[in-house]
Amino acid sequence: MHQVTDSPLSYRTLRGFQITTVFCVTVAVQEWIRHPHAGWTGFALMMILGGFDNGTAILRAFHRFSGVFMGLFTGYFFWFLGHLDYRLMFFIVPLTIFFIFFSAGTAYSTSTIFAVCASVIGFGYYHSQSSFIVSFYLIDYGMCTVIAFAIILVFEYFWFRRYNMMQRFINDIQIEVINNLYHLIHLLNQEKIRRVDWYNGCTLCTASIFEMDRLLCNSQFILGSERAVGDEFNQFVVLTHRVYVGLKALYLAYYTKRHRKFDYYQLVEKVQADLIQLKALIAFEKAEDVTYGVLHAAPG
Repeated sequence: MHQVTDSPLSYRTLRGFQITTVFCVTVAVQEWIRHPHAGWTGFALMMILGGFDNGTAILRAFHRFSGVFMGLFTGYFFWFLGHLDYRLMFFIVPLTIFFIFFSAGTAYSTSTIFAVCASVIGFGYYHSQSSFIVSFYLIDYGMCTVIAFAIILVFEYFWFRRYNMMQRFINDIQIEVINNLYHLIHLLNQEKIRRVDWYNGCTLCTASIFEMDRLLCNSQFILGSERAVGDEFNQFVVLTHRVYVGLKALYLAYYTKRHRKFDYYQLVEKVQADLIQLKALIAFEKAEDVTYGVLHAAPG
């Protein structure tokens, strides 16, 4: 059974302090190295630390590290082609911008490649005819990426690990998911359900379940994550999806002739049985007070 780690700070508060510390150190490093484009180090760090999940941060660090160097190489190649025949830029620039937006929903490294590629083209083609200056730009950009990557790994692996952030995040997201599920149950208990309330509740529930699914994908980048993301958490994910689908089926039955019929109550019993299993998997005493009064409520 997962237990919430005792701490005077919540997961998000502690993670906020960690991110702030990393940014302060990065600013100090920028002031110390004082190379012309030192600010790119902080920019790279900002793009990596876009989420509170430490698994997401490390995932984005690896993706950005590979994506930047692929983008630098591709941008230099397009810059070279553009100086062979400037008319090629009428095709290269729009295609590069198109693929930046087209790849926005794919792996982070893919969109990074095209974004960095566009940056190299913009700097190299429109500001200089000298390959030496462009090469210096590429080296500078690459060095900033390496520094940001090193800072992330040092802090995440050698300091932040001791706070057991993965386990904290799991408990945080589990409680959020359960709270959202019981909010839907509370709506189903009402005599009349406002469609706007149900839609908003489903939106919150879908967002929290998405965070939980993304946690499974990102956990591979955390050392020792198998202790936190194991069979028990996988069972929690499966049960959560099943309960969510069951609650939506009960809502749809509200508008049909099957409402409060035999098969309707069969579904109610199945959802309640899954909820009991969920309750056994996490520390429910940590759930928010607003949901405590409906923990044993029956939909319908």
